[in-house]
Amino acid sequence: MKLRFSLPLILLFLISLGGYAAGPLEYEIVGAGSGTQGTYLVKVYVVSKKNKPDADLLKKCAVHGVLFKGFSSQESRVSQKALAGSTLAEQEHSDFFEPFFKDGGGYQNYADMVTAQYDIVKMDKKQYRIGATFSVSKDRLRKDLEKAGVVKGLGSGF
Repeated sequence: MKLRFSLPLILLFLISLGGYAAGPLEYEIVGAGSGTQGTYLVKVYVVSKKNKPDADLLKKCAVHGVLFKGFSSQESRVSQKALAGSTLAEQEHSDFFEPFFKDGGGYQNYADMVTAQYDIVKMDKKQYRIGATFSVSKDRLRKDLEKAGVVKGLGSGF
């Protein structure tokens, strides 16, 4: 039995595998209380082979999570939907998000580490779970995404 693959199908498959050269971001995001007006306070966790935190990766995951995953908080029982919708929106607007999430990209302008303190837990001989708390500027992020045509404005109707 011969298998045939079309070029568009192969490209679609490759895009769905990650989109970025470094591969898909793997992280966990949870609410970390209430932030100041116009911000979300979130805690992000990544798994690493090194016990040295990567602040840029954690920041990237915080912004990515606010945009495409949403988050909830067990303590306050609040849940927040993803600002830009699902990761499908990330693929639809890849011309915007690829440069946005590249190292040193625009994502850095929307998140600030709350304290210079990391949670580092050794999981096994070769892995560490590293977490940090960030304040993500949701209002500014939404406004800039609306301006770029990535998300619809809140007043644009249904």
